[in-house]
Amino acid sequence: MAAPCRNARALVTCVLRCSSCHVRTRWEAPRQPCAVLLQQGVKSPYRTYSTPSILQVTDAEEEQRPLKPPNMVAWYPTDDVYHIRYYPWNPISLEECFQQMRRAAELEFRKPDIWVQISLQLDMKLEKKKKVEPFVGSVHLPHTITEPKKILVFATESDDVEDAKKCGAHIVGGLELIQEILQDKLDFDYCVSVPNLIPDLQVLKKKLQKKFPKKKRNTVGHDIPFMVDLWSRGQKYSALTYNHPKQEGKGHVNVIIGRLDMTDEQLTKNIDCMIKAVCTYKPLSFGPFVTRAMMHAKGTPSYKFHVEPFLPEEPKDDELK
Repeated sequence: MAAPCRNARALVTCVLRCSSCHVRTRWEAPRQPCAVLLQQGVKSPYRTYSTPSILQVTDAEEEQRPLKPPNMVAWYPTDDVYHIRYYPWNPISLEECFQQMRRAAELEFRKPDIWVQISLQLDMKLEKKKKVEPFVGSVHLPHTITEPKKILVFATESDDVEDAKKCGAHIVGGLELIQEILQDKLDFDYCVSVPNLIPDLQVLKKKLQKKFPKKKRNTVGHDIPFMVDLWSRGQKYSALTYNHPKQEGKGHVNVIIGRLDMTDEQLTKNIDCMIKAVCTYKPLSFGPFVTRAMMHAKGTPSYKFHVEPFLPEEPKDDELK
C-alpha cells in the first residue's frame, strides 16, 4: 500500500476518490503515492457501491428490541462494575438503601451514629403561572432525634401563660420582653406568639429575622400547647427554589430524618412522616408534590429510593360522602 498523502488538499481528494490510502476496495492499490498521481493527472479508480452494514437487522427484530433511555447504553447494567454515566440512575427500595449506606459508612470508617439526610425534589407549579412559594415548617417525628429547643412565648392572658408553662416553654411574658430581646439578654431558639400581640412586635422584626413569629410557620395562633410542642421537639424543614432557568418551577427540601444506628423501621416512619408533612403545602389535585427522593449520610454516596409509597392519596368519592 502506498504511503498516506501529506498534502492537505491532496488528502481530501484522496479520501474521496482513492482506494490506496484510507478505503479498502476490490481494486489493487497503485504503486505510487496519491499526491504523485494527482500531479500527473492520472485518475485512480474509486468505489461506486456503498459499504454493507455490519449487522443486518430485520423489522421484526427491531420491534422486539427493548427501548433504552436516551444517550444511555441500557436500563440496567449486566455486571457489578460499570460506568455510571452510561446507565440511568434507577431508584431502589429503602431496605437496600439502608444496607448499602451502612456498608459504605463502614468502609469509610464512619461512626455508626452519623446523621441521615433526605433530599426531596418538588414540583412547585400550580395552575397557569402560579407557583408554591418557598416555605418553612416543623413536624413532630415519631422518633425524635434532637434535644428539646428553647421556646419563647408572647402571651398576656393568664390562661395562655399557664398553658405555656405547663407545656415546657422556656420564657413566657408579654411586651416587657421586647427591651430584653433588643439588648440580647434572652437566649431562645424559636419564638411563638398569640395573634393580638403581633402588631406590637413589629419592632423586633429586624432583630429576630427568621425567628419572628409568622402564621405560615405555625408560630402564631391560639393553640399554644401545640405550637410549643411542635417547635421544641419537632424537626424543622425548609423548601427552596432553584435560580437556574432550566430548573424553573422546581424546588428542593434537604432535612435530617435520623441517625444511621437507628433501625430500618424507625427511619422509615420518620421518612413517611416528613414526606407527608411536606406534601401538605400543595393541593393533591395538581399532581404529586414530591417527584424524586434521595438519601445519604456523611461520607456515603446518595441513594435514590421509591417515593410513591409515601405520597398521600387523594380521598375517593365514597370517603367524602
